[in-house]
Amino acid sequence: MRQRALGAFYGLAIGDALGMPTQLLPRAVVVRRYGPMLTGFEAGPSDHPVAAGLPAGSVTDDSEQAILVAHLLIEGMGHIEGAELARRLVDWEGRMRARGSLELLGPSTRRAIDELLGGAEPSETGRFGATNGAAMRIAPVGIATPAADPESLLERVLEASTVTHNTGTALAAAAAVAAAISAGIEGAGVAGAIEAATKAATSAGELGHFVAGADVSSRLKWAVGLVEGRPLSEVADLVYRLVGTGVAAQESVPAAFAVLKAAGSDPFLAGRLAASLGGDCDTIAAIAASMAGACHGVAAFPAGSRRLVEEVNGLRLEPLVDDLLQLRRLAADEAGARGPAAVPPAGPVLVHAGNAVADLVLRVPRLPARGGDVLASAAEWAAGGGVNVMVAARRRGVAVRYAGAHGCGPFGDLVRLALDAGGIEVVGAPRPDADTGFVVTLVEPAGERTFVTRTGAEGTLRAADLAGLGLRPSDGLYLSGYGLVHRANGWALGDLVESLHAGVLVVLDPGPLVADLPADVLEKVFARTDWVSCNAEEARVLTGAADPGEASHRLAARLARGGAVVRAGAAGCHVCPPGSSPVHVAGFPVDALDTTGAGDAHVGTFAAELLNGAPVLRAARVANGAAALAVLREGPATSPSATELDAFVAAHSPDS
Repeated sequence: MRQRALGAFYGLAIGDALGMPTQLLPRAVVVRRYGPMLTGFEAGPSDHPVAAGLPAGSVTDDSEQAILVAHLLIEGMGHIEGAELARRLVDWEGRMRARGSLELLGPSTRRAIDELLGGAEPSETGRFGATNGAAMRIAPVGIATPAADPESLLERVLEASTVTHNTGTALAAAAAVAAAISAGIEGAGVAGAIEAATKAATSAGELGHFVAGADVSSRLKWAVGLVEGRPLSEVADLVYRLVGTGVAAQESVPAAFAVLKAAGSDPFLAGRLAASLGGDCDTIAAIAASMAGACHGVAAFPAGSRRLVEEVNGLRLEPLVDDLLQLRRLAADEAGARGPAAVPPAGPVLVHAGNAVADLVLRVPRLPARGGDVLASAAEWAAGGGVNVMVAARRRGVAVRYAGAHGCGPFGDLVRLALDAGGIEVVGAPRPDADTGFVVTLVEPAGERTFVTRTGAEGTLRAADLAGLGLRPSDGLYLSGYGLVHRANGWALGDLVESLHAGVLVVLDPGPLVADLPADVLEKVFARTDWVSCNAEEARVLTGAADPGEASHRLAARLARGGAVVRAGAAGCHVCPPGSSPVHVAGFPVDALDTTGAGDAHVGTFAAELLNGAPVLRAARVANGAAALAVLREGPATSPSATELDAFVAAHSPDS
């Protein structure tokens, strides 16, 4: 969480500094001077109306006013008094004038403060403020306020905004930015942050004074859709011409969200792209890079960019961020003490308490000899491990939550982005002191794969992380050997399964590390497992039986209440229900391209089908179909959609 909070504040400063030399310029002038997109920081041009002579990396009013708001939040223990905000802004402008700076208060703020100094009520001074001044300085509110408490977030947005920007348009824009940053800090990817932003903008847009203008939430969603799937070479011109880059809140803030969407997982790209727009692009870049930094963490920015803005501007943002995070923790404690529990989903939920990791997939002509080397024909980073199981289950219509540990860093960001894209909820906050682990997967031409795993934050699961999961009798719990192999994880998960209601479905996939699982942990979990699913080799290790049917029978006999599924590749699987004999469920012969995700697709689909009420043999047949379709595609997360899988199974049924 700290890395993402630092990413939000440093992202704001980095984006602001990138946009400093291009602010107020037409897009055509920006392109003529710097090319279609800035490559980095530039000094203020000598003919610039407000930034002439500023060294590369200099921040503007966006960063300075955000720092001012951060100090007020900390001093007020999470609250801001409007009149004091106005006084501090006046003092700040005085210091700017004394330094000879032309970076002064914006039009809405200037007008509101003049009225306040003339005796107007603070509730009225911001009635004409429809520009982006509140949104540009709101990042500290997003850092200091938990996303799970939208009422408090909106209250703090109002406190930091209404004295200068008390219109529905400006409040919606500020709330959208704060909500996106808060959601990102708690682990949301770009899609999740945008969703949180649109909801907050809708709520805030109903508040404040009316001004004629487009609805911010609607324009935000439209702007994001406008750039989705577009090449970066087109995005800047589209945003400049159609979304707009003026100071109006309904232009610049949707523009920032469009940039956030287009930049994907690269927050520095978000800053460079926004800074290349022209217009009020220092503000757009500050907002876009701040939101992207919250979603991906400070490590996603080049190390030199952070050092430069620190050195040029004398910034010390880490102590501010730590104090804001302390406010966030206090607010979360208060919300937990007073707030009602979230309404659970109507249908079953599969909680995945295994490991979600990053996969480096290398396609090789053969495995290297010991001490040797081979040249990979292709390489790809993807989210893997438990992600594939969760995606498979989600595509069968089951709500899925990830309750495993995850870290701060590029691998953790990659995993959370994939989970967010798959509609999977992440339960806990990322570990601040470790990144998520990764797996190197060597894929041979016939599709066979070999793994090497480096454990990260996912190996640090504690009992406290699993408290409050609220598993109902209709829900399911998925466990994997990758989680149980770490003794601390194993005992925490063993204690969890012992505490479950008898109706909760527990599915265990021991995985390739089955021989390394602590025997005491495995037996503890076996005592409460409903279904074990593993491949034939893993079953042989567990039972000593080479025949998959016999292995399924022996494995089921080891369980106090459960059955076993032994996956046999193209031959399908062998299912042994509790107290019964094994049944062979035929597979779907296909020409495999890549078997990397087959087992995950099988067990995720099998668990989802059981939760949806399917008989076990029907669940196994549908799972065989999911695995067959998965091996026709390259990559780890290759589970088919529900429509595709249903059509495939129906087309290969005995009656078809």
